[in-house]
Amino acid sequence: MGIDEIMVNFYSTLPFSLNDNEKILESVKPIWKGYFLRNQLFGLVAIIFLGIFFAANVVIIGSNIPKVNTTSVMILAIATFIVIILIGVAINALAAKISYKKFQIWITNQRIISARGFIGFNTESIAITTITDVVINRGFIDRILGLSSVMAVPMGGMMMYGRTSNFSTVGFIPALLPNDAIKIQKLIFNAKNAAK
Repeated sequence: MGIDEIMVNFYSTLPFSLNDNEKILESVKPIWKGYFLRNQLFGLVAIIFLGIFFAANVVIIGSNIPKVNTTSVMILAIATFIVIILIGVAINALAAKISYKKFQIWITNQRIISARGFIGFNTESIAITTITDVVINRGFIDRILGLSSVMAVPMGGMMMYGRTSNFSTVGFIPALLPNDAIKIQKLIFNAKNAAK
């Protein structure tokens, strides 16, 4: 059984229980292309540094070996760099595919629930009534791809459970079509107003 067959219905049942009078208003999943490229670009920086590190070590070690010409050492260093980049990109692509299958956001009339993970998965939620703003972002990657991201900002700012990264907070929904981002923003604001 392949990874796709295992992951197709990963959330065929909800990984959380609904509260009394709670209804799911929308189930949101990012656009694959945007999610994938966002993960690749973040991972690519680390992969390039790793490639440079290994290539530099090849140069250092190769230059200390007597009777080895500089051209051979440089060719080996370049080949090492390229192999590290290719392996890193392949591993990062697989990781993006697996984590994308587990990434899901549900907006209910009472809260926003996020499930994401790689090996396992983690489910978190924030109450709709604690949201102070819903911001639409169009960062560099989003602009290139013609996408938008939505961030529901809870009371007290971005910090959730000791984490301050926008990318890992429960209210962050990356890689949406601009019209979908506006629709999600209005839906969250309407749910917040109805919950008052």
